[in-house]
Amino acid sequence: MSSYYFIVNPAAGRGKADRVGISVKKICKDRNIDFDLVYTSNSGHAIDLAANARDKFECVVAVGGDGTINEIVNGLIGGSAILGIVPVGSGNDFVRALDLPRKTKTAIDVLQTMKTRFIDIGKAGNRYFQNGLGIGFDAWVVQQTMKTKTLRGKAIYLYSVLKTIYSYVPPRVKLFYNDVQREENFYLITIGNGISLGGGFKLTPNAILDDGLFDLTIIRNLKKLEVLQNLLGVFSGKHIYLEQVTTGRASKISLYSDEGFAAHVDGELLSLSLNSLEVELLPKALKVVNS
Repeated sequence: MSSYYFIVNPAAGRGKADRVGISVKKICKDRNIDFDLVYTSNSGHAIDLAANARDKFECVVAVGGDGTINEIVNGLIGGSAILGIVPVGSGNDFVRALDLPRKTKTAIDVLQTMKTRFIDIGKAGNRYFQNGLGIGFDAWVVQQTMKTKTLRGKAIYLYSVLKTIYSYVPPRVKLFYNDVQREENFYLITIGNGISLGGGFKLTPNAILDDGLFDLTIIRNLKKLEVLQNLLGVFSGKHIYLEQVTTGRASKISLYSDEGFAAHVDGELLSLSLNSLEVELLPKALKVVNS
């Protein structure tokens, strides 16, 4: 019998994960599943919990959103445990990339099948990420979502996008990947392992989790009106055909800026003022439960 270690972030999904944790415990007991279940108490706690469990349990399960999953991934790298997910978050972008079910009971059904696959993992400086990294505009959107307490789901991100448009000033960044060298005021740069960020914005719509390469979406400086005109296109991924957008694929990316740039991984803010960042892809570095 497989052993499962559930890590519940009670704050995920605007507090919904606390109730989901109770449901998970009941379902596991009813099904006689061999499991332990713990709750995180602060930011970063899930990293330590996952690191302590990564060679003791067959499957470490994130009960939370993209941020919770990211912390657990950072704890699991280097261990033998498989990553499982019971989705609870507001964005669920990584869940979308894996095409996992959102309902708790069905998610546990999938966990019990233990159908797995290896996926690539990104590394930005010393931080691992499973889904995507954002430079510039969407990192400031993440900062705004952290201040927004009353909305849920896509509404949080859409509100934060609209709020950020009017204050954002694109930084000047030097970008290096493959044989490409560019220096300009980029509106945003997305380095995608999965297809979307921010609760469904398909910034890298053709990305594949296990193909050994990141997908890049690079958007030059835009006027506010251009952002508003093309916002809906990002939900469908059609923005990649705009003349203001460049796409690419690479396994290593370097970024530098004298004035500093904002960056996030999987919706978790790295910094609002980085002067440099080295990003690399680790091929098939993590085993995950997949539907």
